[in-house]
Order: sequence, then C-alpha cells, then structure tokens
Amino acid sequence: MIDTLRAAPLDLLHIILLFAGGLLAGFINVMAGGAGFMTFPLLLAAGMTEIEANASNFVAVLPANVVGTVVYRHELKKVRKHLWFRLCLAAAGGVLGSWILIHTGQAAFQKVIPWLLLFATSSFAFGPWLKNKLERDFAFDGSRWLWLSFLLEFIVFVYGGYFGLGMGIVMFAIYAIFSHMTIHQANAIRNVTITLMTVISIAIFAQAGVIRWVPSLVMMTGAMISGYFTAKVAMRIPHHYVRKGILIWAVCLTALAFLRYH
Repeated sequence: MIDTLRAAPLDLLHIILLFAGGLLAGFINVMAGGAGFMTFPLLLAAGMTEIEANASNFVAVLPANVVGTVVYRHELKKVRKHLWFRLCLAAAGGVLGSWILIHTGQAAFQKVIPWLLLFATSSFAFGPWLKNKLERDFAFDGSRWLWLSFLLEFIVFVYGGYFGLGMGIVMFAIYAIFSHMTIHQANAIRNVTITLMTVISIAIFAQAGVIRWVPSLVMMTGAMISGYFTAKVAMRIPHHYVRKGILIWAVCLTALAFLRYH
C-alpha cells in the first residue's frame, strides 16, 4: 500500500493545497502553535497513508522548531545544568517512539489515532489553563521531584517520536510543575529537545521509507516563507482567536477520527 501511494504522482492541485497549508502552518506556529493539527489531515488528503502522513509531518514542521531554537538560544545558557541529560532523553525517546511506530505497523497506528488526537486536543485545550493553575495554586516545590520530571519528559518524547501532536503543550505543563523556569527558558529547552527528537525520528522514518519527500518539502517551503514574514510584520489577529480556531479544528478532526477508525 505504501509503495503504491509513493509511486503515485503529485498533481498540481495537491501541490497548491500543500503549499497553502504550509503557509497557514507557518502563520499558526508563529501566532499560537499547534500547526500539526492543520498539516496532518492535508498530508492525508494528498493521498498518503496515516503512517506516511505522520512521518512526512515531522519534515513539514521541522523549520518551526529549528527557528525557535535559534531565537531562544541565549536562554539556554541559563538552564544548561541538566540540558545534556534532557537532550539524551529526547534522543532516546525519539528513537523508541519512532521504532514502535515502524514496527507496530499501519493497522495498529490507525487504531490509536483517535486516542492520540484526543490526547493532543486535550493538551492543547487545557495546557494553558493547567499551567496557570499550577503556577497559582501549586503548594510544593516541584524542583525537589526532578527525577519525576525527567521520567515524564521521557514519556512525552516517546509519544513525540510516535505521533507528536500537542507534545509542546505537555512539556510546558511539566516545566511549570517541576521547575522555576521562565516561559522563555522553557521555550528554549522545548525547542532544542524537540528539534533533536524530530531530526532523529526523520532519519528513522527515512530509513524505513515512509516519508513522502516531495509533499513534505512543498509544505515545509510554505511554512518557512509564512513563518518568516509573519514574524517580521505586526500580528493584528489576537492570539486567543487563533487558538480558538485551532481548537475547533482539532475537536472536529478528533471526532472524525473516532468515526472513521472506530
């Protein structure tokens, strides 16, 4: 099935759709994050299997994490104490999650897609609320439970290597509970670790032959162009409107996934 779809040519309509989706994804990533909710179904619409769309999505959204790593590189100096250990967790989690995806196959992935989307949508919906509540009401010093933070981070990296949508929001919640990092410091760690995990996952997926490179690169190009210009101009659309739009789309996508795969 994968080989048949890979041999199928990409027509002009799909190229335009993917490039436009990339433009939208770049804008969303700068404004609010959560672009994967838009790019994943568009890659499916281009004729990919679910595993191909998931693997290709890693390529399409990679620039956003790379740009984030560059932008926040100076913040990393303030949180470098456990940075190398976190990078090791990201690498190991990415390898394990991607290996599980490749070796469990298409049928297993289809069965868990609705639940993965439900987790991602819930994380996106309640992540900011949870973070604010924990910052306001959390009584104990989470930094004393650093081992638990590392364990949870590793689990999230495994999830990220397998699927990835919504993992950034979960990371923010973990950092809010178990550290005294500022939002910029948390963003710095999040970007550099997810970039490493994504690159490793892409290498594994490429070796397995499940990445559709032309659609991925078309969408990546759109995301890079849009992300660059969105960051350069004043953003007139309020942040919370963009988040609400993404959330509505994510809820619809999750509901459709349950109807399709269950």
